[in-house]
Amino acid sequence: MATALLCLGLPVEATVIKFEKVGLTPATELRGLQSVKGYGDRVKGPSTGGFRDSFVEGNGWTPDVLLEFAGGHDVKTVNSWRERWDGGDGANYLLDGDDGGPYYYWYTFTPENGVGVLINSLDLEASREVPNRIDWRIRAGSRTGRKLTEGSTGNFTGDLAGLNLRMKEAHYGPVVLELVHTGTRTTLAVDNLDFDQVKPGKEGVTARLVEVGTRKQLLVDDHIIDRMVHVDRVLGTVDKVSRENPVFEGSFYGTVLHDEGKFKLWYRGHPYGYAESKDGVSFRKVADLTGMTQKSPAEGATFYVDPHEMDPAHRYKACYAHRTMRAALAYSADGIHWKDYNEGRPVTHRAADTYNQIVWDEGAGVYRLFTRTDYRGALRAGMEVRGTRSMINPDPKADPTGWKVVRNWRFDREDPEEWKRRQIYGLTDWIYEGVHFALMMVIEWPEDMSEGPKDYHKRHERNLLEFYIATSRDGDSWDLRWVYDGKTMIPRGGDGAWDKDMIIPASAVITHGDKHWLYYDGYNERHGVFRRDDEKARGGIGLATLRLDGFVGLEAKGQAGVITTRRFKLEGDLLQVNVKGQEFAVEVLDAGGDPFPGFSVSEAVRHRQVDQLRLEPAWRGRQTLSSLKGRTVRLRFHLDNAVIYSFQVLPASH
Repeated sequence: MATALLCLGLPVEATVIKFEKVGLTPATELRGLQSVKGYGDRVKGPSTGGFRDSFVEGNGWTPDVLLEFAGGHDVKTVNSWRERWDGGDGANYLLDGDDGGPYYYWYTFTPENGVGVLINSLDLEASREVPNRIDWRIRAGSRTGRKLTEGSTGNFTGDLAGLNLRMKEAHYGPVVLELVHTGTRTTLAVDNLDFDQVKPGKEGVTARLVEVGTRKQLLVDDHIIDRMVHVDRVLGTVDKVSRENPVFEGSFYGTVLHDEGKFKLWYRGHPYGYAESKDGVSFRKVADLTGMTQKSPAEGATFYVDPHEMDPAHRYKACYAHRTMRAALAYSADGIHWKDYNEGRPVTHRAADTYNQIVWDEGAGVYRLFTRTDYRGALRAGMEVRGTRSMINPDPKADPTGWKVVRNWRFDREDPEEWKRRQIYGLTDWIYEGVHFALMMVIEWPEDMSEGPKDYHKRHERNLLEFYIATSRDGDSWDLRWVYDGKTMIPRGGDGAWDKDMIIPASAVITHGDKHWLYYDGYNERHGVFRRDDEKARGGIGLATLRLDGFVGLEAKGQAGVITTRRFKLEGDLLQVNVKGQEFAVEVLDAGGDPFPGFSVSEAVRHRQVDQLRLEPAWRGRQTLSSLKGRTVRLRFHLDNAVIYSFQVLPASH
């Protein structure tokens, strides 16, 4: 449990959660409620955290760690199920669906400031002798944070005791344990969850530092954030350039890139077409594409300038729908004349009729491929149920078919039949400053025509396409908060607008001229209803722009707010902050959380009525960060009716 740390003389407290004596009634169990979400909350003894006699003492308890549980399917904490098999041992019951998985479950450990978390082991218990597999990841900060460790059980049957989770040192900040279950549907459970909290002494234990360097830090998640007070995470607001009319009379699926000093647009047609623009607004068609073994009519393609490619003949890459409805790959030197990989044969299995994308992931050192997948048969749904599939391949040029499936998934957090409410119509991955942004088409209330027949003036709310973003630190696990909050990236137009019912994003975002350029396809009728041969039908490619780094911000509104970062090594001389609002200031703290002399909030300049992409905070004594270079620091941002989007530490000579 805590043996290694105890031998080092570190102050460790430990808890084993046995899930005993939960006290749920059979009726509660049968309703399938996620009944006890806060178990283990600040365990101070055997009768705390919502359970009686549910914990085993290792070396004290874990009063400074909040433990919470969530699952992607119907998940509940019960003890009665084990009574039916082996005499009444309690367990955390993981209830899977019927489609074969994978199924995701999360244990989130949130410590108080200065406290570390060390997750040791757990038991897996199964009701039947059927094959199962659990893959696990432990992440820093959130479900999409930096990976601390990972592993897999491989295939197993029956119970599996004492699964070592391979976490060798405490993490000082929130930790998420993610379990992914695949295999035959069975009654599977977690038992005897073993974890420690670690309190550094006065000199402290060297906590794991967040790697910051000189990379810009986006505030889309808690990767760099330790705590916030009176601050909310908010979605950025775009400015629609094409409110009245599209900028181009084409349609996506497609891509717009800024390359070689001009905007390059690839759009759906028969075959795909290519257009260019100097200003990003006025486009002219240049050519039709040649050389890809496309389905008819051509669709599902994305286009990419590969930063990892050394051969000029392969500088451009495309992923598209092969005529067999499977994804295929092609390459080009100029983006117009293409040659197929794999001799024109597809490189994956179905399906490929929405977006298909290849992208190089520098952080992981692999290429990623995203396509649509279908759950209709598995769910016996009676209608198409769309999901998405992600794959990896270190060298598709050498091995075009060597794609390993990382994850198939669909929306299922609300309930197993969430597909009746929303489905993923298409997803692409845009990587910016180390963060993965999922650009998602989401079909809302699919096949629901309850709002009546065609109406090209009325803005509908069912059977339509919306554009949402999600974020990730690994390209696999996505933070879907904006989907479930109902906050779209580009709002649909109002009554009578050309883009009032469907928004389809381009496969990538352009960053140019201190703005993000978001191209999209819009239509004035619903999915399955829109027909181009109707004289009232309108559609085309539009444009919206966004403040640099303005996808997500942290906002203090109505009262003063405070944001404190995690510890990091200061490797630069100059701080720049992207901030807008009434009042803003920064103080610089040491590893223990105390302000450095000269850098306290009382010595910080209060920047008022600020709206800057690269504000350089100041202190009244004219101190510079150069004096702290090489030290472990934290930043504490003070906001009053203001929003901060990003910060960056730079060398003096930037």
